[in-house]
Amino acid sequence: MSENYRSRTERRKKIQEQQQSSSKEKENMMPRKGFWKKFLYTCLTLGIVMLLFGAGAFLWIIKDAPKFDEKLLKDPLSSKLYASDGKTLIAEVGTEKRDKININQIPNVLKNAVLATEDARFYQHHGIDVKRTLVAVWTNITSGTSQGGSTITQQVVKNSFLTIEKTPTRKVQEWYLAVQLERKFSKDQILEMYFNKNLYGNDVYGVAKAAERFFGLGPDELDKLTLEQAALLAGIPQSPNNFMPTVENNLDAAEKRRNIVLHYMNRHGYISKSEMKKAQSTPIKDTLNIQKATSNKYQAFVDTAISEVQEKTGANIFEDGLEIYTTIDPEIQQVTEDVLSTNDYINYPSNDKLQTAIVIADTQTGAIKAIGGGRKYQTGKFNYATTIKRHPGSTIKPILDYGPAIEKFKWSTGHIIKDEKYQYSNGTPIRNASHTYAGNKTIRDHLSWSRNIPALKTYQAVGAVYATDFANSLGFPITDTQKANESNAIGAIDAASPLNMAGAYAAFGNGGYYAEPFTVSKIIYPDGTERNLASSKKKVMEDSTAFLITDMLRTVVDSGTGTMANVRRLDLAGKTGTTSFDKSAIERYGLPNDATRDAWFVGYTPQYTGAVWTGYTETTSSDDYLGSRSVQFSKLVFKAIMSRVATSTEKFKAPSSVGKLGKEYYVKGGEKPQIPKTDKPTNVQAKYDEASDSIQLSWNYTSESRSETTFDVSYTVDGNTTKLTYTSARQAALQSPVKGKPYTFTIVAISGGTKSNPASVSITVEERKEVPNSPSNLQAYFDKNSNSIVISWNNNNAITQNVKFTVSFTVNGSTYRLAPVSESQATLSNPEPSQTYFITVTASNDAGTSAPAATSVTVESDIGGGGGVGTDLGTSSETLPSTPR
Repeated sequence: MSENYRSRTERRKKIQEQQQSSSKEKENMMPRKGFWKKFLYTCLTLGIVMLLFGAGAFLWIIKDAPKFDEKLLKDPLSSKLYASDGKTLIAEVGTEKRDKININQIPNVLKNAVLATEDARFYQHHGIDVKRTLVAVWTNITSGTSQGGSTITQQVVKNSFLTIEKTPTRKVQEWYLAVQLERKFSKDQILEMYFNKNLYGNDVYGVAKAAERFFGLGPDELDKLTLEQAALLAGIPQSPNNFMPTVENNLDAAEKRRNIVLHYMNRHGYISKSEMKKAQSTPIKDTLNIQKATSNKYQAFVDTAISEVQEKTGANIFEDGLEIYTTIDPEIQQVTEDVLSTNDYINYPSNDKLQTAIVIADTQTGAIKAIGGGRKYQTGKFNYATTIKRHPGSTIKPILDYGPAIEKFKWSTGHIIKDEKYQYSNGTPIRNASHTYAGNKTIRDHLSWSRNIPALKTYQAVGAVYATDFANSLGFPITDTQKANESNAIGAIDAASPLNMAGAYAAFGNGGYYAEPFTVSKIIYPDGTERNLASSKKKVMEDSTAFLITDMLRTVVDSGTGTMANVRRLDLAGKTGTTSFDKSAIERYGLPNDATRDAWFVGYTPQYTGAVWTGYTETTSSDDYLGSRSVQFSKLVFKAIMSRVATSTEKFKAPSSVGKLGKEYYVKGGEKPQIPKTDKPTNVQAKYDEASDSIQLSWNYTSESRSETTFDVSYTVDGNTTKLTYTSARQAALQSPVKGKPYTFTIVAISGGTKSNPASVSITVEERKEVPNSPSNLQAYFDKNSNSIVISWNNNNAITQNVKFTVSFTVNGSTYRLAPVSESQATLSNPEPSQTYFITVTASNDAGTSAPAATSVTVESDIGGGGGVGTDLGTSSETLPSTPR
């Protein structure tokens, strides 16, 4: 009973618990249903709000979109380039650079190449390829890289109405205008616009002009385009400056781009795989027929300005109707072109492979005043001033060695480094160009005479990382891969152009501020919008570093390797640089061991900076190198231009951060130079004057000291030193020197109470030797008993003259010569019967040979013995040519 009761009680309790649990679940479910209802309502509301917001944003963006002006699709506006005065028109570029064609003139092979590469679904979409756009957006978000998704229609819109800037606003406007364009024009009309509006590099605008320039095909000859040529044309517009095939350095990149286009054509079914491979294997040079372009005035500068505008703004300079205000000074540009392209200033050789290029820039701002792109530069050709990457040679030393050292260690210009036998860290020997060592000298002296070993020591002390960062801050490009090469310290790096060298050196001339050289100060768009393109200045070194380098470079042009470039009325600082060929090139082309590959001069005043390079475009023969004359061209070009265009005689002024001790400058708070010694005489020479029987001494002397300088002159002979004179002149004389003995002369300069190191020269006056007198009383007779010709003569010379006699004789048309003898006689044994012997005897010593004495003798016919000519014991004969030489 009690058990049944407990069972019923437990069952009721369990049912109650289940009912309570069910009730709680219902209570819990009611809020969940309410949550989802609220969530869906909220999402719907947000969706409507976002849709309205998006629509509003879209309308707000497109309200500022450019008006759909059909004239801009067909009638592009030319752009005008003005000189630095803002008034002088130097060039107008635009419509005159194109040949318009219609769609029917475009061959299918070219259409297919463009469609496969740029817009495979061109004939299916309505201006926007949604699938391609979504893929591009997703790629941009996930990879962080910029991927193109523009259709051909969008590209036409962008080139006609919009700027190149990549912003969401511009993209929305591009979509909107693309749809508008599709509504108003057919697909073929849009494709025709695309072909006529594309830029193919520099001044080549439109596909017809490109076909003419690159392949020599006129507008009516486009049906002759090969598959390879069509693929090249289709690929160029992606990056015209990098793929334009008129530039030699672009050919590799252009060929790779062409092969990518061929791959797309195969992928989209326009060509077979075999056709693709055959076309890809065709060298790009075999498909080209480059035509000469017509040039504007100042073409090298104009080409550079066009490229600069395109790179900085993406504007289509050939149709956007820009007003471009450049930095050119027409007078300086004209002088530059005259110096490079005529022989009125420099007598250039006839070898057209010799090139010279220069950039002249404003030292204070970086504004480029003139560009010499090369001798007889033509548009579309390689611009050697802005594009080359050559070894800078010793012009790198202020940038990579001494500049960083002064900035890091506060060295003075009198810092001492020992020039001695040395090697790179890997054990490779390094030598100076002179193959000599100067010992302990100041960095001023080392830089003035361009010694390599002190430069390497300086670079190693600074460290590659610090030195490279310093050079990069001056706009000189050194990559991480190149950084590890210690020979960078002496300029063995393919990175230098006149453009970047001018920019780097200008930073020394304007107190340590770097401004990237530029050709365009501003542009004005047709709607009046103005955009500033001038470079801003950035402080990259202390003013003390800049001034100490400048002062050392003054010495280079005043008395070092750069004197030939000096313009005395200007406060000029500068540096020379040369590079040599490697041994393999010397052997391959038969070049002299001292042949020069590159020659540089980079110099600056407070007003202008100029960088000049001279070299051969390529070396393929024994004539393609810079010799002793042409290696000077870079200095002569600089001087010819700067002496005519530099108008300011302003001086570089020492900043308050530097001090001076003697002739050396130092950074306040840094290393001070040692008390300088008086400069020693230079170019000491000793010559014997026979007329006065004296040794004439002369020397040069230059010093910044205003103190009077005198010279203590002495000489040493046989170990004894004797004072010769004490004089303020630059010359002295020693009368009646003993002949045959070495004399060493020493000259010490004395100024301000201090003495210089001695300068010396040695000379030995040799005893005068005279050419011996000719033999006299020469006699010759045939001795039948001994079957020999006996020859004798008189010696008319003193025993001390060390004379020897040479006997020559001619018989049967052949000439023989006996070995020289000291005696006055000789014998010829076994002469040929019935022959006449013509005999000459000369006397000779170290001073020369006398005139010959001559005689003849005829041998009797009835003598015995064998034939042939003999000589007496101790002599020999040799056959001489029958015709004297």
